[in-house]
Amino acid sequence: MPTYLDENKFTERYTQFFQYKKKSAELIELLETRTRKFRPPFDGYYYPLQFSDTYSLLVNYSGKFNAEGEPDDEGKSLNNQPFLNLKQEVNQRIDQQVGTIGQTWLLWGNLTSQKTDTEITEIAQRCYTQFVIDYDWKRDLIGQGQLLGGTIFELWYCPQSLDVNGQEFWDKFREKNHHLLIWLFPDNVSADAMRNQVKSSYQDFIRLWQYRHKIVWSYYQSRYQKSLLKQEYVEIQPAIKQASELPISLKNNKLKLNQLQTILSDNLINLSDYTIALNYLENHHQTIKINLDNYQSRLTEMEIKYPDSNLEFLKKFSEGDIYAQKYQRQIQADSITFQPGLTLLQNLNSTIEGIITLEQTKSDRQLNNTIAIAGVGLATSSLGSAVILAQPTNYKQDIGFRVEVFLWSLGIGAIAIFLTMIIIRIYRHFRS
Repeated sequence: MPTYLDENKFTERYTQFFQYKKKSAELIELLETRTRKFRPPFDGYYYPLQFSDTYSLLVNYSGKFNAEGEPDDEGKSLNNQPFLNLKQEVNQRIDQQVGTIGQTWLLWGNLTSQKTDTEITEIAQRCYTQFVIDYDWKRDLIGQGQLLGGTIFELWYCPQSLDVNGQEFWDKFREKNHHLLIWLFPDNVSADAMRNQVKSSYQDFIRLWQYRHKIVWSYYQSRYQKSLLKQEYVEIQPAIKQASELPISLKNNKLKLNQLQTILSDNLINLSDYTIALNYLENHHQTIKINLDNYQSRLTEMEIKYPDSNLEFLKKFSEGDIYAQKYQRQIQADSITFQPGLTLLQNLNSTIEGIITLEQTKSDRQLNNTIAIAGVGLATSSLGSAVILAQPTNYKQDIGFRVEVFLWSLGIGAIAIFLTMIIIRIYRHFRS
C-alpha cells in the first residue's frame, strides 16, 4: 500500500504497526483515520485491517471524479469495459501484488433500466468476460442470490493445470485463480444508496472471505504435504528391505554394531521428516474444520442481519460436496492412508534399537568373559611362579632357573585359562 509519509512519520508508523502484532484483539484498524483516500481525481480508498492472525487490505475504487468533484458515473456502460479498466488501475495501485492467502473481487453497479432475471444474468456474464481471460460462466458459477435489493453472483475460476509442483504451486495458483462477486442493483436505486449498501456489507464479507481463503489455502497446502509423504514413503522402502534382512544377518553373525548404528541414524531422520509432514497434514485438517465452523457461523449472522436477502448460494462452499466438505474428507482419508507408514517406521526403529542393545550386551559379555579368563590365568600364573620360587634351591640366582620359572608360570596360566573356558561353556550349556 503506498504511503505519503516523511521519514520520521514512517518510523513512527512502523513502530506502531509492530505494536499491533502484540495485541490479541479480534479486529484492529491499522490506520488512525481508518481509511486512506486516493489522491484526486480518483474516487477510492485503502482500508487495512488485522483480524486476529490475518492481515486484510480492502481497496475500494470507483474511478475518477468529474469536474464538479462528484463520482463520475456517466459513460460507464459495459461497452466501455468499466470493470476491466478498474481492475487494471487497482492492480497498479497495489503493485500487481496478490494476497498471500487469497483475495476476492467485488464488482458492483446498477442497471440502466428494469431488467428480467435472464437479462440480469446476461449482463453479469458480460461483466465476467471483462475480468477473467479464460472465462467459462457455467464452469465457474457457484450460485446467485439476493442481497439488499440487488442480485448477486458468486464465481470462482480455478486454473485447471499448472506446470509447477511443490511450494511453487501455491504462488502460481493464487496469481491465476479469481474469486469474485458481481452485485447488480436495480435502476431505481440511486448511486449514493448503492454505495451505502455496499459499504455496509464490507465488514461481513471481509470476515467471511477470511475464513474461506484459509480453507482453500489449507487444502492446497495439504496437497503439498501429501506429495512429501508419498516421496518419504518411497524413500524408506530400501530401509524396510534392509531391515527385513537383519534376522538372517543376525543368525549368520554378519552384523556389525557400527553398521546397525548407521542404519538407525538414517531411519531416525526418515521418521522425523515423515512425522513432521504427517503432523502438518493433520494441522491443515484442523484449520479447515475451525474456519469452516467460523464461515457457517458468520453466514448465519448475515442471514439474520439481512432478513430480506437470499444467501443460500454462499452455503454451497461450506455445505456442497465439491468444496470445503470434500477438502475435509480428502485430508482425513490421506491421514488414514499415511498413518501406517509412521507406525512402520516406529516399529522398524524399535527393532533396530533392540538388535543394537542385544549386540552391545553380547559384546560386553564377551569382553567381561575375556577379562575374567585373563584374570584367572594371570593370577594362577603368578601363584605358580611364587610357589616355585619359594622352593629351597641353590639355583635361585641362576638365569636358567629364572627362565624355567617363567615358562612354568606361562604353562600354569594357559592351563588355568583352558580350564576356565571349559567351565564357562559347561555353565552356559546348562543355563540354556
